[in-house]
Parts: sequence; structure tokens; C-alpha cells
Amino acid sequence: MPINPDILLNKDLEEVEGYWSEERIILYNIAVGSSQDPMNKSDLKFTVGPSPKVLPSFAACIYPMESVFSIIGSEGLEVSMTSLLHGEQKITIHKDIPSYGKARARSKITAVEDYIKFGSVTIKSDLFMDNDKIATSESVMLFIGEGGFGTKPKKKDRLTSPKTDPQKVLEYKTLDNQAILYRVPSGDNNPLHVDPDFAKVAGFEKPILHGLCTYGITCKKLIESEFSNDPSRVSEISARFSGPVTPGNTLLINVWNQDSYTIANVIEKETNSVVLKDFIVKSR
Repeated sequence: MPINPDILLNKDLEEVEGYWSEERIILYNIAVGSSQDPMNKSDLKFTVGPSPKVLPSFAACIYPMESVFSIIGSEGLEVSMTSLLHGEQKITIHKDIPSYGKARARSKITAVEDYIKFGSVTIKSDLFMDNDKIATSESVMLFIGEGGFGTKPKKKDRLTSPKTDPQKVLEYKTLDNQAILYRVPSGDNNPLHVDPDFAKVAGFEKPILHGLCTYGITCKKLIESEFSNDPSRVSEISARFSGPVTPGNTLLINVWNQDSYTIANVIEKETNSVVLKDFIVKSR
């Protein structure tokens, strides 16, 4: 059985350290759309040091992606890298992330679920600086064609977007080379995003944008639009990945404000397909 829940749920994941510098933060901020407008003075605080602002979405990059990739093909998860897609991502901020430093990631597989057409594996990582927990990252990884192992999914309570027209629509045109820009500060070197031959094997005409890049772009646009460009006002972000984005295409971010949170759905304009569902930004 390629996916074995009993083995995965009892698998010890190695504690790892993630390092980041101010230069890496600046590169990340640029890669998710900061300072596209050179006349936007408030964006300079994201792209000019010292002490650049840190977006909450960066927390997903502190846990090294190589650590995720390293368990693919190991006992209990004997599947191909080409079957991997990112399903969901949730980040909870406990303390402001500084503009440089290192953190220890203590991670555990918390759920293994069978959706018949694909298997789902959830990895939860608590990030610590010294003894302070600064953030928690929960990633749901999907393995297409690897279902059938029998562990039924648990019902999840979700916040979903209203059925009404959005209160606001934000627009962002991605760059043709955005995936290449993003892979450097994110540390996500999955060849699906840069290698045309690998992308074709995985079923795509060309390399696709990292889901977490679309996630970071949406995070930045919403913080700019709804939180006065102040990431310290955000306590949690989460979203479901529902479709690929082709670099160079345009994102339409449909926005609703609901009490203590903002919710958005993201559509790729050229294909009219939803690429992020129920993107939730909760305020502190």
C-alpha cells in the first residue's frame, strides 16, 4: 500500500532549523508582489531595509520544503513526486516574526485521509525561537491517484465566502518569471514550477506558479487593501488551493469583510477558474 496511515501517523519527523536574513525577507516580499508600484511609499517598508516588514505568509517558508519532500518515497508514503499537489495551508501567528533569525520546526503528521481519487496528508509544524512559539503552519498535501487505503476523511467546519457579490475586487498580474523569482526566497525547488519537461510529465503544458506564491500574493494584496499594509494586525491566514496558475496570467481577488476577518476567493482571469478558495485573514 503506497500510503499507510498507521506508519505515517507514528512517523517521527526530524526537528529542523530554518534560517532567514533581511535580504531573504526582501526577496520574498518582492516575489509576492511588493513594490510593483515604485510610488507606493508604504511598500518601501517591505522592500527596503533595515528591518523590512515580514508577511505572515512567509512562515510557510521557514519549515524547509526539502523536509517535506524527504518523506515522499519513504516508508508509509511510497508515492511519486509527480503526484504531489498542495491542498490547503493555514498559518497562525503567535508572535511577530522578526526580519532575521532562525527557528526550530517541530513537526508531526496529524492526519492521513482517503478521498478515493487522491490521498491527503496533513503536516503541522510549530515554529520556535528560543522557547517562544512564533507561528504554527499546517500544510495539507494531496497525492493524486493514491487513494484507496480506507481512512475516511473527518468532517471539517469551514468559513466559506458569501453567495453575494464581492464588496471589492483586487487585481494582480503575475510575471512570466514569477515562479523563478519565488523559488529563491521560498526554498521551494519543486521542478514542477520551473522545468517544462517535468511539468509535462505531471500533466501541465508549462510550469505552474507555486500555490504558496499565489497564497503570498493574495496575503500581501489583502493586507495592503484591508489592513493598512500592516502585517502585525493579522493573526491567521488560511486557504484551499483549487487550481493552478500559469505565470503571466492575472489574478482577480474577490473580497468580503466579515466581522473580525476578511474572506476572499481568487480567480485566474484568463481561464475564469478559481485557484484559491476561502482565503481567510483574521485580525488580532
